[in-house]
Amino acid sequence: MAGRIQWEPSRTLHEFRLLPGLTTDECTPDRVDLSTVLASRGQEGSTIVLSLPVVAAAMQAVSGDRMGIELGRLGGAAFVFCSQTVTSQAEMVSRIARGLSGHSSEVVPGPCAAAINTHDHEERVPALVEAGVRVLAIDSSDGHSVFQQRALAYVRERFPDLPVIAGNVITADGFDFLVSAGAWGVKVGMGSGSICITQEQKGTGRGLATAILDVVAARDRYMAATGRYVPVIADGGIGSAREIAVALAFGADAVMMGRYFAGLEESPSELVVQAGRKMKRYWGEGSARAREWREARYKQSVFEEGVEGLVPFAGRLEGRMLELCAMLRATFSTCGAATLEQLRRTAVAEVVSALSIREGQVHGIEQSPGPGGCA
Repeated sequence: MAGRIQWEPSRTLHEFRLLPGLTTDECTPDRVDLSTVLASRGQEGSTIVLSLPVVAAAMQAVSGDRMGIELGRLGGAAFVFCSQTVTSQAEMVSRIARGLSGHSSEVVPGPCAAAINTHDHEERVPALVEAGVRVLAIDSSDGHSVFQQRALAYVRERFPDLPVIAGNVITADGFDFLVSAGAWGVKVGMGSGSICITQEQKGTGRGLATAILDVVAARDRYMAATGRYVPVIADGGIGSAREIAVALAFGADAVMMGRYFAGLEESPSELVVQAGRKMKRYWGEGSARAREWREARYKQSVFEEGVEGLVPFAGRLEGRMLELCAMLRATFSTCGAATLEQLRRTAVAEVVSALSIREGQVHGIEQSPGPGGCA
């Protein structure tokens, strides 16, 4: 039989709601601060800070140079995908670095970010550093591996001041392994993305809420023992302010999203019209479309771990992010929190039933076709 069987089912972020706390003058939405830490070595001057707790996934259909510049200008970050040649990725990073360096808005720009793999990192990392990258993430569906350990060792030796986020992991053991190997941050999630079929194909994975809670508990134990804080980034299937808020309340420092950004004008994927609707193509890094790079990420190219599909076109990034941040600030305020630290300390989460979820959605009416319209 298995070495250990855990009978408590893993939970998803969809299964939780946050209960209201006391809203005071100090935590009205206009006073809520959404800033967070993306990566940290635990020493003064060695942290990467975001103005908002959102980053775009390292995917061909999501994070090109335009997304990197525009999301960075708003205070987030987009991790340029590594499923391309070293030269083309470095050129993207260079354009983003230039675009962000000339930015003079009152929103502090986010970092120029890029992904690497554990296959050609010795060639890729120096090129990205020369191009101006400020933070890296190792792009892998399973970060609990000697391959990531070796990649982290290489960067630590050659570029000791370069922040590297490792992952993905879904257990406390995985977190401990990556932090001991030198990770400045840890990404959490396996098999929960909208285009990911890892759980279906391999039978490995975990509900994202349970994964976050397990890894955050390990992070807090590590912090208590060493005094070093390691940020946690929740990654996989998150697509709304509601899910972001729960992930942050559970201890994540930021969330990584793919599908949410894939439908925006700034994503590099193709805009198509289907049945009269504007759509954008979206595919996973483990899909048939990404077959050329699948082995570098998944260590196999025989079967697929992702699919391709379409997502509705959602317009410009800036408008969507303004709306998303307004929702997050409202949630923080309702929970009685003005900062991420306060949200974690004061938030109360509750598991909800399927009927409770249904009750919280529109029901019992015929919706009109638009503002002021009649059915």
